[in-house]
Amino acid sequence: MHIDAKATIGQYPALLVRATLRDLRTRLQWGLAELEEAAGLTSGNGRALLKVLRSEGLIEANGHGAWEVTQAGRTLCSATAAQRIARTTAEKALQQFLGRVERVNSDPYFLGKVTRVVLFGSMLKPEIERLSDVDVAVEVAPKEADRNRARVKNYERVERLAAQGRRFRNFLEQEGCWYWEVFGYLKGHSRVIALADYIVEKKFVLTVPHRVLIGSAESLPSAPIPSTPQRTVRKRRPRDCPF
Repeated sequence: MHIDAKATIGQYPALLVRATLRDLRTRLQWGLAELEEAAGLTSGNGRALLKVLRSEGLIEANGHGAWEVTQAGRTLCSATAAQRIARTTAEKALQQFLGRVERVNSDPYFLGKVTRVVLFGSMLKPEIERLSDVDVAVEVAPKEADRNRARVKNYERVERLAAQGRRFRNFLEQEGCWYWEVFGYLKGHSRVIALADYIVEKKFVLTVPHRVLIGSAESLPSAPIPSTPQRTVRKRRPRDCPF
């Protein structure tokens, strides 16, 4: 998906809305305070943005005072405002990305590993020569199978990075340090690669044309067929029945 860098959504710049949704999409739910922080708004000034996002179908309620990013919002998150690129450039960027995947999985420094890579989007349409970006979804899992040991290693990494001057905004960033190190390295500061979390975006990725490059293929479970209620046949009571 391509967006105009000068476009607006409501009265807000489209790029600001995209950046805000990108910050929020990994959370199961969030509130007004988190929205204001993600958008860089002062406390109490986020209600207008909240109203715009809801009216555009980019977010939806998820409990009292809680919200989540919709599929339309996730699609906007992966949109790019960069100039379109040649297919040869896209193919080169994809090969470099797969090289980074191999490095992550083989280098003991990284605490996570890539277990699935799925290509989707315009890259799979050979008739399109000028592409907006290369859409790739990745599934990342800890290399350490034992959850307690994995958490200990993660916090050892957090302490080491903090000593080097790295600042963590909150507890969730610390808990997910192992993951974000992998994800950031895979992105590689590339404006061509549009990287998505496969677990978060699975429903969207599997409903559009896609190709599994690493790992096993999956399909969405079929929606259950609603059962037709059986009509109850009432039996007639015999004439001599006292009730």
